[in-house]
Amino acid sequence: MMVDQSVEPDPRLAFAATLPLRALPRFAGMELLVAVCGLLEGTGVTAVMEPDLTTFDEDPGDARVWHRPKAPPRVGLTVNGITIVVQGHDRPAFSAAELARLDLRAWPEGGARIARARAHVEIVEARPSGGADLDHNYDRAAAVTVVAAAVTGLVEAAAVVWRASRRAVPVEQLETLFAALAQGQAPIPLWLGCPSRPEGARGTVTRGLFPLLGAEIEIAVSDLPGDAAFKIAMELAAEILRAGEAPAHGAWLKYDRNTEFSVRHRASGHAGGVPYVVLTQAANPVESEATAGAA
Repeated sequence: MMVDQSVEPDPRLAFAATLPLRALPRFAGMELLVAVCGLLEGTGVTAVMEPDLTTFDEDPGDARVWHRPKAPPRVGLTVNGITIVVQGHDRPAFSAAELARLDLRAWPEGGARIARARAHVEIVEARPSGGADLDHNYDRAAAVTVVAAAVTGLVEAAAVVWRASRRAVPVEQLETLFAALAQGQAPIPLWLGCPSRPEGARGTVTRGLFPLLGAEIEIAVSDLPGDAAFKIAMELAAEILRAGEAPAHGAWLKYDRNTEFSVRHRASGHAGGVPYVVLTQAANPVESEATAGAA
């Protein structure tokens, strides 16, 4: 299921990350380029600086010497063909209202840590391009993730927030997620989030998959608590990214011997006309298997 992404509400934030910081960001463009190239060593992927997008702070007496900037940095890089701008800001990343909308389900103490941050760095794809090519979109997300990992080595970051999913993770977790990415595993715990649900709500919907695939996932109302349903959504998202497409409309999926789901594709979902891949839990797995076999 590859779907036109033209309904995306804010393409600028399709592939972007925010790093709330404990201290003001002060690093030179060359420092960041060296850090990025270090992470990419041995991968065959290249990174170059974009001078037109970078603010340089040079010694007038020797253009070879680049001093640590006295102002927030602005650095442009092209990583694996994806152009990215890294912009520092000497102010908190989120207002109280914005902080309340972040997905902190796996990190409840993260809100307090992010609230204490006094500055931030934005990492944004500079020239967003839409379309339904999953491979290209994956490269876009991966490039932003690589740069975010490199920036964390140059600043005192408190967290990493993936803007499309609003998922916030501890900065310490990014190293593990990047290591998985280097092994070809999508960092789903960062890229995929979930809107807030009422206490005790069943099922779940995702946020953040649409820029990659052109659709989100819904685990329809079932006897699964929200956390368990979201775990299945994350497993399905990982499988979609591996396979390059969603399971077919009308398919049946089994995540364990007691939990089976039917699949349907819905052209629009909960907000913004975004399409959804909907999984509905079978009321009687044994009966559904027999029905599917007869079909």
